[in-house]
Amino acid sequence: MSVLTNAALVGTAHVTLFQKYPPRDIEVTMYGASAETYERVTRRLGSFVAFNAGLERLLSANIKVRLKAMALRSNRHELKAIARFCRARTKDYYRFDPVLHLRMDRNPLRNAEILAERLSPAEVVALESADPERVGALRKHCDHFIQPVRETLSYDRCRTCEEREGCERYAQFSRLLSCGAGTTGFSVSWDGQLRLCQSLNAPGTTYDLRRGSLREAWEEFIPQVRALRTQAEPLLRACKSCPIVNLCLNCPAHAWLELGDREGIVPYFCQVARARKESLLSCPTT
Repeated sequence: MSVLTNAALVGTAHVTLFQKYPPRDIEVTMYGASAETYERVTRRLGSFVAFNAGLERLLSANIKVRLKAMALRSNRHELKAIARFCRARTKDYYRFDPVLHLRMDRNPLRNAEILAERLSPAEVVALESADPERVGALRKHCDHFIQPVRETLSYDRCRTCEEREGCERYAQFSRLLSCGAGTTGFSVSWDGQLRLCQSLNAPGTTYDLRRGSLREAWEEFIPQVRALRTQAEPLLRACKSCPIVNLCLNCPAHAWLELGDREGIVPYFCQVARARKESLLSCPTT
C-alpha cells in the first residue's frame, strides 16, 4: 500500500504505525522551498513548519519516503530549490507534475483559482526541458511517445461495418478506458471511495467501500467499469488514433474533471501534447 500525504499531520502515532506495518512507500508533496511560497499555496499559516516536522519524523524513523512537487505559477520560481531539497532526501526518486488538474467536486469558484495557477503549454515544456531527468526519460522513449503509425482500426471503416459489434478488435478500440487503471491496483480516498485511479471520479466509476466489500469491488465492480465502451465520434475519430496520445493527459478521469463529460476532449491537454511533440522533434539527439 502507498500513502499520499503532505506530511503536515504526521505525528508519532503515525510513525509507530508505519514502522509496524511498513507501506510500500509514502509520497509527500512539497509546495514551496520557503515558508512564504509554501503558505501562499496552502493558505495555511504554519503549514511549512508542520510539513518539515512531519517529514523529519518519517525520515528520522528510516521510513521510505518519496518526495514530489506540483508546478504552479506561485512556486515556479522555486522549483529548482524544491528539486534540490527533495533529491537530497530521496536520492532514488523525485518527480514533479507540471499539469495542474481541477477539483473532484468541480467547484467553479475554486476551479477558477486553480486555472489561474495552471502553466501554459509552452511553460510546461520549458520546465520539462530544463529538468535533465525528465527530458532524458522523454527522449529515451521517444518512439513510444510519438508513433508514426498507430496500429488501430479506422473509425470511418468500422462505423459502416455491420459486424463491428461482434468484433473483438473494435471492442478494444472503443473501450472508454485505454489505460491500466484498475488492472493491478486502485485508489481509496479519505471517505472510503474506491476508484480505479486517483483521478477517476465520474458518476458510475466509484465504489463505496463503506456499503460493500473489497472483494465485490475488485471482482465485480472494477471489471464492469473496465468494460465500458464509448460511441462518442470525436473521441473515437481523434484520440483513439492520435499518434501522440502517450504525450497527452486526456482521459475519462481528467475529461470529467475539466468538462463534466468523461467522453470529452480537453483542448488544453491537446495543446500540451503538441508542444511536447515539437520539443522532442526539435531535439538533435531524438
